[in-house]
Amino acid sequence: MADLLNTGISALLGYRKALDTAGHNIANVNTDGYSRQRVEFVSRIGGPQGDGYVGSGVSASTVRRITDSFVGARIVSDTSSYQRAESFEGIASQLDTWLSDAATGLGTPMKGFFDSLNDLSADPASTANRQSVISDAQSLATRFHALSQQIDGLQTEINGRVRQDVDEINAAARDIATLNDRIALATGAAGGQPPNDLLDQRDQLVQKLAGKIGVTTHESDNGAINVFVGNGQALVLGSQATSLGVNDDEYSSGRLDVTFNGVAITGQIGSGSLGGLMDAQRAVIDPSRAKLGRIAVGLTEAFNAQHRQGVDATGQAGGDFFTPLTGSALASRGNHGTASVDVGFGNTAGLTDAEYQLRYDGAAWQLTNTSTGASVAMTGSGSAGDPYVADGLRITIGSGAVAGDRFLVRPAAGAAEDIAVAVTDASRIAAAAPGSVANSSDNTNARALMGLSTQRVLDGGRSTLNAAHTALVSGVGNQAQQAGVTLTAQKTLLSQSVAARDATSGVNLDEEAADLVRFQQAYQAAAQVIAVADTVFQSLLAATRR
Repeated sequence: MADLLNTGISALLGYRKALDTAGHNIANVNTDGYSRQRVEFVSRIGGPQGDGYVGSGVSASTVRRITDSFVGARIVSDTSSYQRAESFEGIASQLDTWLSDAATGLGTPMKGFFDSLNDLSADPASTANRQSVISDAQSLATRFHALSQQIDGLQTEINGRVRQDVDEINAAARDIATLNDRIALATGAAGGQPPNDLLDQRDQLVQKLAGKIGVTTHESDNGAINVFVGNGQALVLGSQATSLGVNDDEYSSGRLDVTFNGVAITGQIGSGSLGGLMDAQRAVIDPSRAKLGRIAVGLTEAFNAQHRQGVDATGQAGGDFFTPLTGSALASRGNHGTASVDVGFGNTAGLTDAEYQLRYDGAAWQLTNTSTGASVAMTGSGSAGDPYVADGLRITIGSGAVAGDRFLVRPAAGAAEDIAVAVTDASRIAAAAPGSVANSSDNTNARALMGLSTQRVLDGGRSTLNAAHTALVSGVGNQAQQAGVTLTAQKTLLSQSVAARDATSGVNLDEEAADLVRFQQAYQAAAQVIAVADTVFQSLLAATRR
């Protein structure tokens, strides 16, 4: 009778656990990241009785999460890719809107400026026409300033979001490390049984972390998840988490570096929202700032050079119409010398959109394109009278350099912000040809100034100012469009992965309701087995009393 009773009790306990698990599934039907659970039943080994073995009931060996590790890994990867695409698209689309909109872009004021020069060439003696040139030039400069400030605003937004993302990454890493410890303790306390709900929480944290930065994970023998970022830097090892840092970059250029143990890993972050922000900075913000500045430099240098060829209404030789622009050279924080670097412009047709590293090796200065890593040849000696010349730049270097000192040369990064009209007196516009008398109606130089709109002054003499502007607008527009396509595709992939996870791990209320009925009936039947065992035992007792 004891065997029958024990068999009934084992079934009663097992199906009670199954009912509890089904109820737990139903209770968490709307819990994000919850994986449905199932009791695994194993028959107990029977014992020999006479001519055969008789079973001894059932054991609920474990409560298992219903998961698919491949689908889980795909969700982590797709989450990183989607968040990267979303961050990148947000930055690119904002800049595209500003550049392409007639109310905020450069096209309308640039056209207005050259139209006013056309009017001046038709009547160079007109004071109103001369004043219009100055007014429209100031409007054009103001638009340059506005676009520069909007780009700077996007950089500020990126920096703020980078700091926020890093804070959230560090918090998630700490939480994962804490859960690793709790999972290990819970597993040991339960004799090796998995703490399913803690495992779900950890998976959710890993997915959240992947949305911020690309990660790879590895499960150790004790069940802990180790998390790696960048080129294999260990963000979480067991119950230990390492925090990422955020610092100004080496040159204090307004950009940030993400660091791991004090070493910059910015270039190693390729996905997650943090990767999208860094990619947008490298591929959209920095090039657009450089291209916009290069247009400002091209306009300033070409216009000033031509303006100096003419004569103004007072009979004096023309001077600079726009305030001359200079490039910037930012010293590395690690410099030990006292040398200073000044950057001016020579042949604007040779200007590129690149930034350069200027480094002193103890014997000579080396110039390297930071985008390509290629060495750039320089002529000259770097002195004030014989500056280094390379890619349309004239670089003057003071004494006091120490081996290893380096500078970041940003030729036109601040040009759009700095462009300004130097001429405020309409009579000082040099519209006439050399040799003309005061108040001359000669329009030779006015026509030459107007002709700069079609003169190829950039890209090695291949692009006009308008063409360079069109290339800037279309380039950012194409980036924004492609980013939108990528975002849509990544959203679809993530949705498919989540649907696959829900199909495998999600709670189906109809299925759980059916299980409740099935387990309830089994529980009642097990109770009946116990009742039968008791009846048989009572009958046996009654027979022995006779």
